[in-house]
Amino acid sequence: MGDPRLQLDGEQVRARLLPERGTHGGYSLVVEGTTQSHVNPLDPLDLQLEYTRLMAAVVDGCREAGRPLRVLHLGAGALTIPRYVAATRPGSVQHVVELHRELLDFVLGVLPLDDDVELTVEFDDGRAAVERAARTRGGYDVAIVDVFSGSISPRHMSTVEFFEALVQLLAPDAVIVVNTLATAGLAMSREVAATLGSTLSEVIALASPAVVEDASLGNVVLAASASPLPAVEIIRHADTGPRPIELLAGEAFTAFVGDAPVRRDGDPLD
Repeated sequence: MGDPRLQLDGEQVRARLLPERGTHGGYSLVVEGTTQSHVNPLDPLDLQLEYTRLMAAVVDGCREAGRPLRVLHLGAGALTIPRYVAATRPGSVQHVVELHRELLDFVLGVLPLDDDVELTVEFDDGRAAVERAARTRGGYDVAIVDVFSGSISPRHMSTVEFFEALVQLLAPDAVIVVNTLATAGLAMSREVAATLGSTLSEVIALASPAVVEDASLGNVVLAASASPLPAVEIIRHADTGPRPIELLAGEAFTAFVGDAPVRRDGDPLD
């Protein structure tokens, strides 16, 4: 029988931490049967999953190396990206919103953060937290939206109204990074891309060409800002994994979005 510390059978969520996963070891966090995160507590720069490398590439491509940042994380997982930011940008101030307290307590019970990670945590629905904080806080340099329940991403955190509220928390040149799952026909990714494009002037997409062609499973990571995004620097940081990465901007991004509808509160569900 496995280590009981590595399994959570909670009232709201079931999860497991699987050890010795990845090229250099570490743990995979599996929630409701779906692998959500990989984290190597001995090396926070070891980003095994493609989507985490792409999110980190956006951050590193948009901001000077080593510069401390204020980062808002909607969705915690195994805290892979917060650990990475703390290691590469000492002095960064980070805030995490996580729906399930029992999940984060489970992760931290097995994989505690280093003492020098400056991180605060709020337990709530991500959108509720954003709309409440929009009245009192602001100035985040980066907002990362990586919210899933198993393999399902909550629609209410991908609408125009949600992104408009999120923008109120950001510095003028801040970047929003959104992780989307490449569902059949890329419908979800394309709709979220269209929605971001209706909210902010600059939007790009990052993914493996096989994912873009709807020939492979994976993720599409979107980045949006009111300021120009440094595509050359972002792709330089992104295209370092085992399979090539494509950056879609300008006409290529417009073609990717196609006729995908913009998501709004109150739209009928598919």
